Amino acid sequence: MTKFRHLSHPVISAGVLWNIIRSSFYRFISNRQLRKIQRVSTNNCWCGGTLNPFKWHSSYGICSECGCYVNKRPPRREEFSRIYSSRLYWGSIAKMRGWPTLEHRADLYSADGRLRHWLDLIAKYCPQRGTAIEVGCAPGVLLAELCKQGYSCVGVEVEEEVAAWMRTHFHLAIRTGPFPDTRMDLPRCDLFLAFDVLEHVPSPLEFLNAAATLLNPSGIAILQTPVDRYDYDPPLGKEVPVVFDDTEHLFVFVDRSIQELAQRAGLQIVSLAEPPWRIGHELSILRKPDA
Repeated sequence: MTKFRHLSHPVISAGVLWNIIRSSFYRFISNRQLRKIQRVSTNNCWCGGTLNPFKWHSSYGICSECGCYVNKRPPRREEFSRIYSSRLYWGSIAKMRGWPTLEHRADLYSADGRLRHWLDLIAKYCPQRGTAIEVGCAPGVLLAELCKQGYSCVGVEVEEEVAAWMRTHFHLAIRTGPFPDTRMDLPRCDLFLAFDVLEHVPSPLEFLNAAATLLNPSGIAILQTPVDRYDYDPPLGKEVPVVFDDTEHLFVFVDRSIQELAQRAGLQIVSLAEPPWRIGHELSILRKPDA
């Protein structure tokens, strides 16, 4: 046993070295593609407020009105289909970060508890049947589970190749393109879902207005997005390098900004107190008032 234990050290070392080499290679590939992303400049929040300096990241400012953290150098809208493509986000970026690629992401969502967490939330706040829309629905496992429970489900994903994969593997109805898009044929719904999406969109208010339009009276929207609800310095503690990613994350919210968003979109706050499955993935439960 002692002999074999010694023999395991080179194997472990080789595995660690391979992971470092692999990550470095995909970091090079990802960064080369990301450098081509065209950006714009802004000094205003989605709410119209001006931005104050943010000491933890020079690319972000803090809104003087709603307290939101705002990316001052966001990618152009036209770049989002390239960023969240099967080649970049689901390909080289995932491999660089050590994440499973699209084909294996569903297994991760079951293993790390987030799928069960989402299903429990839906069971707590939502009707047992109805129409559900999920924006940013890859890898499709949540909608597949909701279909089994009797929901009529429609997903939205920005790239056709990712959407086609979900249609093939889960037989889901997937619309392709950025949300919102007036050309996209989406039904009215009882449940609107967006997990780890709102921080990526150029206009959170436009996004939430579109969600409110789709929701039936008494319909529920569940949003998962980084919200600074903690007494940490820096905001969100050790997750700050991940949350303040100035290529992907355009906004990092506080509860005041979520409340302002909901009010402007005509939605009611049901809960801002549900615990996240992990810090940086905070939950906001909203409701469309009865007609």
